[in-house]
Amino acid sequence: MLLAPILVVLQAWAFRLDLPRVSKRGSTAALVMAATAAESLEERYAAIAAAQPRQQAAYEAWVASESVDGPALQAKAAALGLTLDIVGGQVAYAPDFEAKRLPLCFDLVYCRHGKTTGNTEPRVYQGYVDEPENALNDIGLAQAQEAADKLDALRLEPDLVVLSPLSRAAETGLAYARRHPELEARTERWDEAAEMRFGAWDNVMVKDLDDDNICHLFYLTQNAVVKPAAPYVRPSDGATFDAENFVEVCERQHAMLAKLNARMAPLAEGDKRPLVIMYGHSMAGAALSVLTGNGKAVDGESYLGFDGKYIMPNATPVYLHQ
Repeated sequence: MLLAPILVVLQAWAFRLDLPRVSKRGSTAALVMAATAAESLEERYAAIAAAQPRQQAAYEAWVASESVDGPALQAKAAALGLTLDIVGGQVAYAPDFEAKRLPLCFDLVYCRHGKTTGNTEPRVYQGYVDEPENALNDIGLAQAQEAADKLDALRLEPDLVVLSPLSRAAETGLAYARRHPELEARTERWDEAAEMRFGAWDNVMVKDLDDDNICHLFYLTQNAVVKPAAPYVRPSDGATFDAENFVEVCERQHAMLAKLNARMAPLAEGDKRPLVIMYGHSMAGAALSVLTGNGKAVDGESYLGFDGKYIMPNATPVYLHQ
């Protein structure tokens, strides 16, 4: 076991945070438990990764069934200037991407929400959900203020601030908007800016899903086709929300860009380009990155990455179009 090195790291971490002092015996016991839990989680993720051949086999069987309309999905991708490999599930830029890329009449700054319990290990599929565990935690609240500081330093004058209706993104954006009373009338919540809908996978811990579940291909192989058949059922009222895959998220975000173009067009007639600041999420942001030509290819591959190390960091404003 790698318990001793992990214990040393955790002890150093606790010291830097100036945690309350407890007895050496109690402190050591707590750190050992934390180290054991971390190692157990790492082993669980390793077991899931090792099951990738079974996941791929399950995916191939699913694609072969009538549950997936491969040609329709490929047509949706093609309309956006993307290619979709149904067998592997990956998307890539097509040779005609620039010809099909939507020309934007406005500048766009995008900011993913601050940190939540849901994207803290052990992480969950955090999509179109707005439960207490999906709200900004203390770190996320601080990150929202830091993001606002960064925008203030740029002295921007946005013509529109778009917030996802989900509270983790909305609260991140309001940390900035509330500093500027003049933005109140220009700050709006758009349903189109919400996160990807993961259906029955939403708010389920990744570690708790079966080893051979095709959901794991989403982040292991950047599979843009997978989604569950069952919807997400909201605990508060029983409302259901069907799942969407990444191709469908890209399609939804493309429609939102077109809507923004129409909205900003009257302001784009002068010398100054309109500016939109949008607060959203990891997958919605990844889709917009792809659509604006900022998609990143997976290391050593030609297809695009959108999850894992390819997502935007929390609460970090970036220009997607300027």
